[in-house]
Amino acid sequence: TSAFIFPVLKERGWEGDDAGQAATSILLLQDLFVAPLLVVMPFVVGQGPTDFAAIGFLTAKAALGFGVVMYVGSLLLQRIFGVVAQTRNTETFVALSLLVSVGMGAVAKGLGLTDTA
Repeated sequence: TSAFIFPVLKERGWEGDDAGQAATSILLLQDLFVAPLLVVMPFVVGQGPTDFAAIGFLTAKAALGFGVVMYVGSLLLQRIFGVVAQTRNTETFVALSLLVSVGMGAVAKGLGLTDTA
């Protein structure tokens, strides 16, 4: 949805308005929640492991993996997003956000948490 909404916000001059910034925040949050949702989906539909030991192990692996990503992301991505934000280029900002989402999916797949990435 972000790829469709950002050009409309820019076209109408709403990027700098409070409503435009709120819409941007919500859209980016939705984009970033894609990877964790891919991890949870097998459990929601009942196709994941059912014994508590396997679920506990996968939960610990997910918490550790995403925790490391969040920590490294807070150090590294904050600077990268800052540089991209200074360019005031909406398309680059969206592309970076989507790249982060895809990266989170790749990390989840690398940890064996999902096969959908």
